[in-house]
Amino acid sequence: MSIGLVFNKGALDLAIKIFVALVGLLVASSGPAVGQGRGDVRPIRNDPLVAWAATWGDTRGTGVYTCEEWKRYAEKLFKDADKNRDGFLNEQEFKAVQQADKMLRNADFAYFDDNKDGRVSRTEFIEKPNPFFVRYDRKNECSVSLDSIVNPPSGDTKQGPASPRR
Repeated sequence: MSIGLVFNKGALDLAIKIFVALVGLLVASSGPAVGQGRGDVRPIRNDPLVAWAATWGDTRGTGVYTCEEWKRYAEKLFKDADKNRDGFLNEQEFKAVQQADKMLRNADFAYFDDNKDGRVSRTEFIEKPNPFFVRYDRKNECSVSLDSIVNPPSGDTKQGPASPRR
């Protein structure tokens, strides 16, 4: 699937670095956030999921991360790793996913191979719940804003995995 846009890789990399730095400043200045309704307080700036989301999400610069952005990114990871273009990743091809994204460096092939056939289909890979949305999409809307991360709703009691549509 092509969206018809051409990006200068250097400019895109610079924009991502600036965005990550700005998010870091925003988060650092906002203080601690309440974690997932369990009453624990921890600085969000130390959350690797938030930093990771900056690599694939908020593509419009609005401070909102969506499941569609994640799926486009996951699709690209899958397509780049599927060297023989058969629509499946074997264990060797899966290593390219692990090398392409440091948050997936320790990902387990078997976790993605839902039907245990020794290969991961595009659907198995892309439809696997993203831990960022499991943690932060409290309303199961496939949309998370930076504001909702920094200032979670009071009385937030969401725990456990969100819907599997991510």
